[in-house]
Amino acid sequence: MTKLYDIAVVGATGAVGETILKVLEEREFPVG
Repeated sequence: MTKLYDIAVVGATGAVGETILKVLEEREFPVG
């Protein structure tokens, strides 16, 4: 069973937030 995680990235519209989201996506982290 695959677990999904709800993650809130504070400042997701800023450069740091975009980088965090990109890294999570590249590592195929199951973000819901």
